[in-house]
Amino acid sequence: MDDKSGDFFFLEMNTRLQVEHGITELCYDVDLVQLMLKQADAELAGKCGISPEELESLQPKEPKGAAIEARVYAENPARDYAPSPGTLQIVEWADTEGGRIDTWVHTGTIVSSHYDPLLAKVMMHRPSRDECIKAMHEMLSKSRICGPPTNLNFLASIVNDSRFLTGSTMTKFLINFKYSPAAIDIISGGAYTQVQDYPGRPSMGRGFPHSGPMDPQAFQIANHLAGNPCGTEGLECTLDGPELLFLGPAVVAICGAPMEITLDGRELTMWTRHSIKAGQKLKIGKTTAGGCRSYLAIYGGLPSVAEWFGSKATSPGVAVGGYQGRQLAAGDLLAITRDISDHLLKPFTIPKQHVPEYPSHWDIYCMVGPYDDGYLLDEDIELIYDTMWQVSHNAARGGIRLIGPKPKWARTDGGEGGAHPSNVVEYGYPVGALNWTGDDPCVFPVDCPDFGGFVSSTTIIKADYPKLGQMKAGNTMQLKRVSLEDALSMRRRCSDLIRDVEKNASVQDPNDHVYNARGYTIAPESAVSGVSDHSKAIVHRVEAKGNQPQTLYRQVSKEL
Repeated sequence: MDDKSGDFFFLEMNTRLQVEHGITELCYDVDLVQLMLKQADAELAGKCGISPEELESLQPKEPKGAAIEARVYAENPARDYAPSPGTLQIVEWADTEGGRIDTWVHTGTIVSSHYDPLLAKVMMHRPSRDECIKAMHEMLSKSRICGPPTNLNFLASIVNDSRFLTGSTMTKFLINFKYSPAAIDIISGGAYTQVQDYPGRPSMGRGFPHSGPMDPQAFQIANHLAGNPCGTEGLECTLDGPELLFLGPAVVAICGAPMEITLDGRELTMWTRHSIKAGQKLKIGKTTAGGCRSYLAIYGGLPSVAEWFGSKATSPGVAVGGYQGRQLAAGDLLAITRDISDHLLKPFTIPKQHVPEYPSHWDIYCMVGPYDDGYLLDEDIELIYDTMWQVSHNAARGGIRLIGPKPKWARTDGGEGGAHPSNVVEYGYPVGALNWTGDDPCVFPVDCPDFGGFVSSTTIIKADYPKLGQMKAGNTMQLKRVSLEDALSMRRRCSDLIRDVEKNASVQDPNDHVYNARGYTIAPESAVSGVSDHSKAIVHRVEAKGNQPQTLYRQVSKEL
């Protein structure tokens, strides 16, 4: 209390370990936690505490060197430091001489929204302040945390600021500090926007889907337009896309189904390379015609998205991969690259005659098998290919339900597989399979189950995966059988198209180049002619002999 005025004040006494205790420990070469425990032991032993002589022996004449502490938080500096709960998919701290990390998190830690989002205290101790700052910047820059936004890059920018380097930092430092991350701030995630790469995880198995883009052709072309290798991670936008604020410059391309696309309110063309400036807003709206998915490729990909078993593709059904295993949402932050080659700043467009069409009816090419002969009647098999199937409202990455007639089946039950004739003993499902769960057909796209016990009568060829990715509720489709030779020929034509785009888009000066690409929409000969030269599901038979049972080898249009 002030004797003269009568005013009174409170002095806070934090009789506990301070947040900055690590700095004291580094500069004075002591362990304060150990001393606290020794003090408690001495008091329990009936002593007043650690003896003055021992404490004096631990007290150096002066601190050694310089130390800096940076607190790493799960917060978004681009959104006024809003807390950012979520799963930390990768936590990797740089091993820098003189560094110390005090943390409770590791890869897989879930940061709750109910508590303080402090992740770690990153400390550095070096002989001089300049050396300490340099080492601290290195440690912050080389450390990696993937998952929700953190202030790791923000802290690295601060210690690299000229005012911090000279020690001219005041309490108002952050008011005038300009933080310009190379990142995309997600204003709105759209209906169903996910991170995908190509080819996803085709050999993963173990109950996990393949993942990857539903329309691999549009995805790869978008990447080549943006200057990336064809498999670089990008965004898959379904029906209604996201609104994105680019905090740094970028080069992008959007390919796929026609959608409403604007940049700062100005209409933007698809199948074209575009340059985006820092501060501009890209909005991908609803589909305007046929098809349902488009792909946004960003030069350099999305470096802050973690790999999971060799891929950054999202598998939302099992909540793994991509951005925290889910679709994008408002408040998410995606890092992008800072370095852009000058030749990519020039626009480049795919000529209209080479842009795919997205109709409401689709002819889908397929190969018979693995399970039709012996499981379906001949009339059922013909019904599959004579019917114009309607796409149900249950059409998504995990399965596309079809509406149409029901088969009569060649069996009365599934034998050892189950009670219904569609049941079989479990086997690996191929992507593109026409699968019968009971009497209802379902096409299996890239997020389908990889294992199960229902009949797959037909398998869509790889060249027609892009069509599967663009079919939507209300569309119709008809399956057309082709031979293995035709299936391989169509695949080669699709690959040729993508290589043509890569070759043309990589030209240093597109203005001096005449676009050249081969056609790729030619129907296969066996489908056009109607000749039954599409082989059979059973490709080899070994008859029973002695104790050896009959063995049947069945074809499936799947790249293993």
